[in-house]
Amino acid sequence: MDKNKFLKAIKRYRTLITLLLDVTLVFLALYFSFLLRFDGVIPADRVSGFLWFTGAAMLLTPVVFYFFGLYKIPFSYVSLSDIPSIAKGVLMSVFILGTGLWLMRFAPQLFGFPRLVIFLYAIMLFIFAVGVRFAKRIYWQIIRSNPDALRIKTRETLLPLTSKFLKDGKPETVLVTGGAGYVGSVLVRELLENGYKVKVYDKMLFGTSSLASIKSTNLQIIEANILDTGSLERAMADVQAVVHLAAIVGEAACAADQELAIRTNYLAAVNVARMAKSYGIKRFIFFSTCSTYGKAHNEDVVDESSPLHPVDFYGETKIYAERDIMRLADHNFSPTILRLSTVYGLSPRMRFDLVVNTFTKKAVREGKIMIFGGNQWRPLVHVKDVARAVLSVLSAPLSKVGGVAFNLGGNSENYLISTLGELVKQIFPEIEVETLESITDQRSYKVKFDKIAKELGFKPSKTVRDGIKEIKAAFKEGAFPNPDEKNYYNHLVKQ
Repeated sequence: MDKNKFLKAIKRYRTLITLLLDVTLVFLALYFSFLLRFDGVIPADRVSGFLWFTGAAMLLTPVVFYFFGLYKIPFSYVSLSDIPSIAKGVLMSVFILGTGLWLMRFAPQLFGFPRLVIFLYAIMLFIFAVGVRFAKRIYWQIIRSNPDALRIKTRETLLPLTSKFLKDGKPETVLVTGGAGYVGSVLVRELLENGYKVKVYDKMLFGTSSLASIKSTNLQIIEANILDTGSLERAMADVQAVVHLAAIVGEAACAADQELAIRTNYLAAVNVARMAKSYGIKRFIFFSTCSTYGKAHNEDVVDESSPLHPVDFYGETKIYAERDIMRLADHNFSPTILRLSTVYGLSPRMRFDLVVNTFTKKAVREGKIMIFGGNQWRPLVHVKDVARAVLSVLSAPLSKVGGVAFNLGGNSENYLISTLGELVKQIFPEIEVETLESITDQRSYKVKFDKIAKELGFKPSKTVRDGIKEIKAAFKEGAFPNPDEKNYYNHLVKQ
């Protein structure tokens, strides 16, 4: 059978395959439990009880596992948070079987059934059930993420089991995950204009229109989920750099489904990094956020060495991913972390749930903006400047950007929320600005951007005033006939 057809068949029938694996594991768990109980040999008078109990367990356990959602766990992204569910499924199945055994204790086939076997079986089944579900993740973490472990020695060199040798030069083809999104759709255009070949990997949650106008033979669009390891593997072929943008972005969107946010923002991000490393791709850019700094004390200015104290779940997921991705860094893999300021400005996949864009939209549509608190500091950066920063990282020597985190923004672009209101008022003199003392967003951080300016010579080319003016002009031209559509808001679209 063709390899691709075989992999597709496995993917299509993976629930059935997992169920059959569980049935096999039930048999093995009971078999080894009996062997442990009877010192390696099942007595002849116990074989009947073993067979009856095994048959009942093989029928019941998959049903219990199904109701506990154990066949919905994607193996590549199983996490420690799934272990309680697995434990509950195992304990419930063992409890039901134990109860049935007690009720049938006088049946000739089960008379004198050794109770220690039940205890041993519960331990064995839990170990096997966890093991089979973590197997693929262990494979990616230990084997595929360590190319040295899979190299074949020859007399003259070491040949990695990958389609290319590791390179430090400027990449030719860049894989952009989340390339159809707010930042991604701007970045893709900048990459193409600067001579890169681009592969976009995106599940097109917000549609395909953000890339529809691009007519280039250097663009390949792959519509797939970041949680689909098979599709990711195929996308890595002939790639020299990965820009990982795909994520559930924003606190509201993450809070709507925290389990999915953990899988996407943390586990999947680390998995993409491991996969890139296993394919010999040195350059890896991970998009994080300055909201990882959380709430800074008083007027403190934070830099890349400052403690990370997020006050929202979104920031937490990014910290987890940052730490695990940085642990992968070695002479074969050089990740770069970009901690974004709050982004604003026009994009082919527009968002109106970002503070500058929101204020501008409200000024146009409602003639009024409302500020909660106003004393919170927030660094801001235009979406096109974000794309420029990525280009700077891709062209820089790995000795400068490998294993390094950069705050992305400019020192002059730190603003109080109240100041943003004043800027909008200057451009829309007719609007009303109302300030409420209550603060619903506790984040406040003033960020230093000296490092990216010194190492990469990067400074923002646009200011908040520029962003407000361009969005105002877009509204005037009729670019957003219905800016309240849910596609403009991350948290309103089911991830």
